[in-house]
Amino acid sequence: MNSHKVMKSLSYFSIFFAPIVVPLFIWVFADDKEVQHHAKTALTTHVLPVVSLFLSFAIFSLVQISTDSANTAGFIAFTGVISFVIFSILLFFFNIIRGVKMLVHDEAESHYITE
Repeated sequence: MNSHKVMKSLSYFSIFFAPIVVPLFIWVFADDKEVQHHAKTALTTHVLPVVSLFLSFAIFSLVQISTDSANTAGFIAFTGVISFVIFSILLFFFNIIRGVKMLVHDEAESHYITE
């Protein structure tokens, strides 16, 4: 098995054991542009749930400060939490699917432009 396949898939599969650290190291230290591209994509999909969580808390805090209605704040909080959970689950499965695709993808079929 090609080491580039393993590095690309490991970037995505690291969601299970070291979500941000492994893709960051692979992105910084990899020699191959395609491996760097996939590590950067994996890093982005690992960081996005954290960013969306902070944004959800920020929006909830702003709504709670700006409104006196507990119902409105509760509805917005509930909607934010549900949206965050759905978004995180989708990104989790995206990482698993991409990791599997990187392992079974034939190198001869690669369409990545290395300029």
